[in-house]
Amino acid sequence: MKKSVKRDPRFAVTIGDPAGIGPEVTVKGIAKLPRERARRLVIVGDAKYVETAIKKASIKLVLTPFDPEKLPPLGKVATLDCLTGISGIKRGVVSAESGSVCVKYIVTAVQLCLDRKLDGLVTAPINKKSLSLAGIGYPGHTELLAELTKTKNFAMMLVSPAMKVALLTTHLPLSEAAGRVKKGTVAEKIILLGKLLKSKKPIGVCGLNPHASDGGVFGNEEEKEIVPAILMARKAGIKVEGPLPADTIFAPQVRDRFGAILAMYHDQGLVAIKAVSFGNCANVTLGLPFIRTSVDHGTAMDIAGKGKADASSMIYAINTAFDMAK
Repeated sequence: MKKSVKRDPRFAVTIGDPAGIGPEVTVKGIAKLPRERARRLVIVGDAKYVETAIKKASIKLVLTPFDPEKLPPLGKVATLDCLTGISGIKRGVVSAESGSVCVKYIVTAVQLCLDRKLDGLVTAPINKKSLSLAGIGYPGHTELLAELTKTKNFAMMLVSPAMKVALLTTHLPLSEAAGRVKKGTVAEKIILLGKLLKSKKPIGVCGLNPHASDGGVFGNEEEKEIVPAILMARKAGIKVEGPLPADTIFAPQVRDRFGAILAMYHDQGLVAIKAVSFGNCANVTLGLPFIRTSVDHGTAMDIAGKGKADASSMIYAINTAFDMAK
C-alpha cells in the first residue's frame, strides 16, 4: 500500500459480478460524487453492463474511453471496456459465466495498478458461488488480489467512522478457522496492522473462545497461541493489548481505546462492525502494493436489475480510497 501519491490519484472501479447489483451501485455511486472526484475514476467492466445499469438507474452519467495519459473533461467518467465476449449472463442468476468475467475485470484493473497507470482500485461485489462454478480457486477478492500481486502478508480490514476491524482468517469454515489461530500468524497480522496504521492507540486483539477462555476454562488457544503472539509483537515495537473477550471489546467504551481490533475469524469481527456501520463502511486490503477498497455487502441477486440497490457503501469505499491516498 502506497504511503503517498505524488500526483492527484486515479482509481479503477471494477463493476463486480454483472449478474448482481455491482454495476448499479457503481454508476449510482459515481453519479453522486463531485465531478472533480468522479473524473479521477475509471469504470472497468463490459461496457454493455455499465450502459444498462445507467439506463435502469435513470441517472445521467456521461462515459468516455479511458486514456491513461490524461483526465477526461469535467462531467465525464472514463471507462475501460473489457470486451470479454462472454454471453448468457442473466441478472439475478448465479453462474460460471458471471464468475469468470468479474475475475477478468479484477485482473485488468490490477495490471493497471501494477503498471502505475492507476493508484489503486475500488471493487463492487463478486459472488463466491459464481467464482466456484467458474473454477476460480479463491473465496473472494482479498485472496485473489494477494495472489495477483504476490503479496504474502496481507489482511482484510473493514473501516467505518466507529471502528476498524481486521481479520486473522477470512473465508473459512468455522471448524477450520480455529485451527489457523497460531502464534506466528497472529503476531504477523498484529505487526502488519501496527506498522501500516501507525495509530497512537494500541491494537486490540480478540480472544478465540468465550470470555477469552477465562484463564483456560473454555480452551487453551489464548494461552498457547494468542498471548505469545502479543508478546512477539511487543518485542517488534507494536503497541498491543489482549486477548480480550469478543463480547466486550466491541462495546463503544472499550473499542475507542484501540486504533484497530484484530478478530480471530470472519463473523467475530464483521458482525460487530456491520451491526453498527452497515452501508457506512468499507473493506480495505492491507499489505498490497496499491490501495484497494470495496463495499461492505454482497451481490444481492434478489434485487439485481430492479433499481433498488443502495450505493452508500460504494460512495464510502471510493471516498476511503481517496482519503488513503492522502
